[in-house]
Amino acid sequence: MKVLLVRTDRLGDVILSTPVATLLKLAHPEAEVHMLVRPGVAPLVRLHEDVDRVVELPEPASTGALRRLFREEAPDAVVVLHPSFRLALAAWLAKIPRRIGTRYRAYSFLFNEPVPVHRKRSSKHELELNVDTAAPLGLARIDEAKPLFRFRVPEKVERRVVRRLAELGADPQARGIVLHPGSGGSARDWPVQRFAELARLVHQAGLGPIWVTGTGPEKGLVDELIERSGVPLLRFDGQLSLPELAALLKRARAVVANSTGPLHLAVAVGTPVVGLYCPIGPCHPRRWGPYGRPEAVLVPPVPECDRCTTSCVHYDCMLKITAEQVLEKLEDILADSSSGLQS
Repeated sequence: MKVLLVRTDRLGDVILSTPVATLLKLAHPEAEVHMLVRPGVAPLVRLHEDVDRVVELPEPASTGALRRLFREEAPDAVVVLHPSFRLALAAWLAKIPRRIGTRYRAYSFLFNEPVPVHRKRSSKHELELNVDTAAPLGLARIDEAKPLFRFRVPEKVERRVVRRLAELGADPQARGIVLHPGSGGSARDWPVQRFAELARLVHQAGLGPIWVTGTGPEKGLVDELIERSGVPLLRFDGQLSLPELAALLKRARAVVANSTGPLHLAVAVGTPVVGLYCPIGPCHPRRWGPYGRPEAVLVPPVPECDRCTTSCVHYDCMLKITAEQVLEKLEDILADSSSGLQS
């Protein structure tokens, strides 16, 4: 059986889709699992132990280009994990034998195995929704996968990160606290001034060197964090490939981040995290939180809402999460992690 898993959106979405490959391999060891993703995410997915081949989304991703891609791949089954009319149509035009996707879209008739997965009305986590979507393939249970995330960072990539730390004058053996102040607009962020306050508290508490990560376009945000904090920080924004970011996060003591892909990547490589989430329903941690770590989340103490507006009586509610609260959560998470290692 050759299966093509399709997830063509952002980093966190893709990471939360990869357990489908693992559960499929557990149930069907002979299965050949391919995964279609955007080119920017492909280098990370190539590190996954249960993905046999990574296929990059063509640019531009026209219906014709997708149909040709599906015909060349010729899978026995395609699973559209994230709803998309163009992908569903291309799979239908390519006459893929098993076309699996959600039942609740106007174009769902293009799937010949529609699945009753309704993201908008579900209280399930995104990872579980992905697993439910692929259920017609006969997957193993989630609790049978240990570990659930199976990314293997090559030693040569880890050595590159160690060299980079040394080049920056840091102790290459030290384990840092990672602050990731951006989210690429995927959610309402914890304000940068709060991250700066946290950096000072982490420095005063002696929890380790502070490493700041971010994308190239987030340079201004990192500049502001460094200027406001007034403490030594090592910045990596725009400097790391995704495999190198995975290696850095793997070396970290803990990661503090908004709801964003690097938070899920930290979970995937086994690093303790603190996730900072807004109360907006579609962004809520019950759907997008660090999977299996509900204790690692902070949300403002306000009612859940549908969207953020400056006229809201609680605006900006993210300021209600204090740096002191995050430090306390961080210290608790580190203590739990240490006790877990000792036991």
